[in-house]
Amino acid sequence: MALLLLLAAGESFAEVTFAPKADDVRAKNALPPSGKALVFLFREDNTEKKGEEPVWLDDSYMGMSAPRSYYLWAVDPGRHRIAAGNDRGVTVALDVESGRNYFVALRVTATGAPLDIKSVSYARGRVAVNRCRLIEAESAYTAMALGRPVPKAKPTREARPASGLTTGSPGPGHAQGVALMLKTGSVKMSNRRQTIQTASGSVPSEFADSASSPFSFEGEWRLKNGLAFGFELIRYSNKLTATSTGLTSTMDFGGEMFNGKKYFSAGGNFYPYLGLGAGVARSDFSGAALSGDTIGLAFQAMFGFEMRWRQVSAYTELKRLSAKTEDDAGNSVDAGIRGLYIGASMLF
Repeated sequence: MALLLLLAAGESFAEVTFAPKADDVRAKNALPPSGKALVFLFREDNTEKKGEEPVWLDDSYMGMSAPRSYYLWAVDPGRHRIAAGNDRGVTVALDVESGRNYFVALRVTATGAPLDIKSVSYARGRVAVNRCRLIEAESAYTAMALGRPVPKAKPTREARPASGLTTGSPGPGHAQGVALMLKTGSVKMSNRRQTIQTASGSVPSEFADSASSPFSFEGEWRLKNGLAFGFELIRYSNKLTATSTGLTSTMDFGGEMFNGKKYFSAGGNFYPYLGLGAGVARSDFSGAALSGDTIGLAFQAMFGFEMRWRQVSAYTELKRLSAKTEDDAGNSVDAGIRGLYIGASMLF
């Protein structure tokens, strides 16, 4: 029956030929071409028998699969269907978006017959593909993915967007997951000269021009639509001088902020973003000029740029934070800052 199906389809299934090492390295580091998504179809099994099985992308025959091998295709945004087996008995549907990577795992039985096919996470797919070898293919899909000239008879079609389908795993685009960020930079007080009220009277004071040891640790949950929600710890210190006496103190600031951001895709690895946050701030004073603790609400606005390379990113961020903290007697300090932060993040 399988033979009749193959003859009726007019397909000729040849044995697998692996691509040169240079193409394999290029494929594993490929980024989606403009307006396209990348799909990796891989088999991570190591069956003793060859177990070569035909695979299809939409209605086009792509070639034979083999143990520890993978295909790479560049496809249009929208719905695509991947099938395996002589009778295309196992299939998976992907609803893809441009600028993203999708990983599809093909599992086979001990004899090499196709068992199931499904989309997997970016992390799992990336590890599996790095253990596999690229299969040599002459399709336009592979040519586009590797940056080669596309054959004139390009076997592509207009993909139709669809909902309710199995979604693949985004790569360098708006990937969904948890991102952890570390940032530092140059921070200045919004109000350097203040008259601070204390139990013993007014203390005209001046803060140092720049804060010391600015530090931020942030974790956020990112969604595929570019929105992100998270929590940020902000720390810095600043030297305060009482202008009437010359006595000094140190203010240690701590902020716990709940943030919301929107990332925008500007092309390539470049992602500008805007953000707002609200939380609680605490200013602790120690030294001869002032001592004591103050607490209050804090609000912040951020504008920045992120450069993404797979799961690692670099940040540049402009931050404006407003924080008026008070002690139990109602005496207040303006601990607000403005500054430029730089940092790095990892997506999990």
